[in-house]
Amino acid sequence: MAEHNNDSDKITFKVKHLDQYHDIVIDLNDDRNEYKHQQLFEQLESMTGVASRYTSVVIIKRPNEINRSLRNSWHFLNQKAFTPDLLMRYPIGGDDIRSPHFRDGERFHLQYWFAYEEGISNRINMRYKLVDERDIPGGDCCRHFCQYQCTEGYFNRLKDLVSNEKLNAKITQSVQPLLETLSHLRYLEADKIFREFNVKQYLYPVCVWLHRWRSSVNGHASQDDLYLRTRG
Repeated sequence: MAEHNNDSDKITFKVKHLDQYHDIVIDLNDDRNEYKHQQLFEQLESMTGVASRYTSVVIIKRPNEINRSLRNSWHFLNQKAFTPDLLMRYPIGGDDIRSPHFRDGERFHLQYWFAYEEGISNRINMRYKLVDERDIPGGDCCRHFCQYQCTEGYFNRLKDLVSNEKLNAKITQSVQPLLETLSHLRYLEADKIFREFNVKQYLYPVCVWLHRWRSSVNGHASQDDLYLRTRG
């Protein structure tokens, strides 16, 4: 059972990646980085094998301690994902990983997807979400977590794509000039390019559970849902 963290020097919790739990320990006396949460990115690199520089953000999501129907979220940006010319955009302040709401022994499950990070790296980067285990029913999908997207095959596909420098250079060369225009169609045109490179389905993943829910409500799936479920 999770307990309040009485050790002011460390924050410790567990993260489940695929079928294995890993310890995450944030040492508040570690001054190697400007921001303490950089340790989170370093340890996720060791856990997943995805280089930290290819990861842009980690979101930690857990139930509100007062109203369990609500969820608290913390967003942490990876300073090392920013290109040197864009580092000036790194936000000052923001969420603090030293939040007293974390408890020793808490358990989270790792969810992942990727995004084209305009204004950070101007390439495709991995994004992670740590979802509190209390929000995940055993073996089932829910609105907070998709079991179907947490398989070894799916993860390795994302890992290969974000680590492919040649592919990302081609995507950036095609997408970035388009995004820098003032055209109101620039994002629609960028989506066409992502589709041509066969990566759009990983940028906008749709959970099978959510697909079924939409079908039950609307009587049909959206075109994007159908595309995402038949590609990859």
